Amino acid sequence: MLKPRKRLTKKNLKEDKLVTFYFNAQTWIGENSKIIIIAATAIVFIIAATFLYNNSKLKNESTASVELSKAVSAFQENDIPKALPLLNNIVENYGNTRSGKLATFYLANSFFKNGDYENALNNFKKFSSGFKGDDLIKSSAMAGIAACYEQQGDYVKAAEQYVKTAKKFNKNFKAPAYLVKAARCYNLAQNSEKAIEILDQIIEQYPESKEKDEAILLKAMI
Repeated sequence: MLKPRKRLTKKNLKEDKLVTFYFNAQTWIGENSKIIIIAATAIVFIIAATFLYNNSKLKNESTASVELSKAVSAFQENDIPKALPLLNNIVENYGNTRSGKLATFYLANSFFKNGDYENALNNFKKFSSGFKGDDLIKSSAMAGIAACYEQQGDYVKAAEQYVKTAKKFNKNFKAPAYLVKAARCYNLAQNSEKAIEILDQIIEQYPESKEKDEAILLKAMI
């Protein structure tokens, strides 16, 4: 007498699928073992390289930060001969760190104080294009570019850069001061019409600023 056929349950079907998947997986692993080993090795290498890179980056930032504090201390004491080599060393060796980028800003200011306007200009430009962070520092660097042009006697470029800085950072408390400098430079460039236009802008847009009175006085003189 034939035994009745065993009815397959959902549990049996699930177990059969798992067994099939297991054996298929084993077969695939056996056939592709070399690829798996290479891929696993690559992943381990990437993880290790990332860890070493991040560790090195943190170490560089730490070193640069300590060196920057020494350089800034010399800069604030107006010891420019001491500050310059310290800052230059940080920029050359740790330029990609945040402290290294800040060192570029102080290096530009040090060159400016030393009367080396060409090197100051180059470093202000370098800092302005690569730094992302404090708007006050970045606006100061952009104004530094204008100040270099002014010292070099290129008053039109200086005025345009001061206006560009004031426009980009129009909420900055220094914005009206940058516009006053722009007006002064336009006047030195024999463009009194443009100078008056800038002074009127200060009077209209910054009526509560101390620069408003200065603008009124300069306008009367022009």
